[in-house]
Amino acid sequence: MYKSSKIFSNRFKYVNLVSNVAKYGSDKTQNCNVRSFEEIPGPKSYPIIGTLHQYAPFIGDYDVETLDKNAWLNYRRYGSLVRETPGVNVLHVYDPEDIETVFRQDHRFPARRSHIAMYHYRMNKPDVYKTGGLLSTNGEEWWRLRSTFQKNFTSPKSVKSHIESTEIVIREFINWIKERNVSHNEDLLPYLNRLNLEVIGVVAFNERFRSFSPEEQDPTSRSSKTIDAAFGSNCGIMKLDKGFMWKIFQTPVYKRLADSQTYLEKVSTDILYNRIHYFEQPEDGDISLLGSFLKQPNVDLKDVIGVMVDILMAAIDTTAYSTSFALYHIGRNPEVQQKMFEEISTLLPTKDAKITPDILSKAIYVRACLKESLRLNPVSVGIGRLTQKDFVLRDYIIPEGTVIVTQNFVASRMPQYVKDPLKFKPERWIRDSESYENIHPFLSLPFGFGPRSCIARRLAEQNICIFLMRLIRDFNVTWMGEDLGIKTLLINKPDKPVSLSFTSRIV
Repeated sequence: MYKSSKIFSNRFKYVNLVSNVAKYGSDKTQNCNVRSFEEIPGPKSYPIIGTLHQYAPFIGDYDVETLDKNAWLNYRRYGSLVRETPGVNVLHVYDPEDIETVFRQDHRFPARRSHIAMYHYRMNKPDVYKTGGLLSTNGEEWWRLRSTFQKNFTSPKSVKSHIESTEIVIREFINWIKERNVSHNEDLLPYLNRLNLEVIGVVAFNERFRSFSPEEQDPTSRSSKTIDAAFGSNCGIMKLDKGFMWKIFQTPVYKRLADSQTYLEKVSTDILYNRIHYFEQPEDGDISLLGSFLKQPNVDLKDVIGVMVDILMAAIDTTAYSTSFALYHIGRNPEVQQKMFEEISTLLPTKDAKITPDILSKAIYVRACLKESLRLNPVSVGIGRLTQKDFVLRDYIIPEGTVIVTQNFVASRMPQYVKDPLKFKPERWIRDSESYENIHPFLSLPFGFGPRSCIARRLAEQNICIFLMRLIRDFNVTWMGEDLGIKTLLINKPDKPVSLSFTSRIV
């Protein structure tokens, strides 16, 4: 929650001062006795390889799939600013005050150094793509894409228009759980992947994948291959960003990325061309994102294909993982779940009652539960930025071209920023609660910040809240598995099976 305007005003004065000081080479910079980037504490760096040796198996202290553990280790060893040089200058930032300062330096077109191999792949297919897409493109081309498509993702009216179709799909899934008698001996995560494919299919493309039908549960079906391709696209991004051998020859990780992208292109192209072929104009009743894209004048179909692939990449795994962590926390905290049920049963007196925009807006405790879950288990360990100017942070000069990683996951679990940080306490986000905390607004940023924040944030939050409301209205949910950690594959994946028992509620 945001602090008072007076405090925020003081922060802006501080940031403006930092911005003024950060004129590299000016008298002000020299008068501040700023130190060089190389003086920031961090692991030992060697010529050519920098700190890449730290990620090498057996000899290094870091694992690219456990970035949270790497971050904790760095913080304990070096403090709240940590320098790395795995081929490029990297700065890890932990303190929310410093994180705010970093984001207040943002250029008009905030940049990231991410999805480099995917950008390479797409730019070598000019017959399919015009750009690298929303995830990997920077500069004016990124803003052209973002400004073209964001209204359909972000406007409250557009987002609310998808509540009915989303709830229909989720109701089908709830009934499937009952009919299938899903038990704690099964990992729920693959089913949540299918659910989110089905939801995004309807919301984004007005397309039913029928992913829970017997035919579509076959490993060779379109649904199964789409889910696998989304994961195959995401799981190697971090490794490819840190590596370089794929630029010389096609490594196994790059090949999986390329094969996965090719399949998502096929699915997207088939859906798009089928829509164009059968309908000269988009259907009047089609309120999907694709339908709105095609109504825009002079839209480039190559851009549409790129955004469709980005949607499939981002929506399936990300929402499924975030939902899994929310169920983990709710299933382990029966007193929280009881408060959720009391709120939900008041808003939905019967199991058949429909969720409307007004009802969803009143589900304050449900939204607080999601916010608390995203504090403890955000989508990723932090947010990346590629600096586009020199600036000073804590008396260190941060050069243009530095990759900054904000370590929000670790910071959100620190007692100096949150009371009882490991406790799942949704009340800390509710203003009229006795347990409300005035948490720094830059501490928990699960969807990013500013114009580069997740374009589908409102949709993702809405979809998860609808799912939680429907599930808790019908079932008492109990966590039956082990303590759940994360595996950092670009986005944070549960590192163990999602094991839940479902007990039907009578009322």
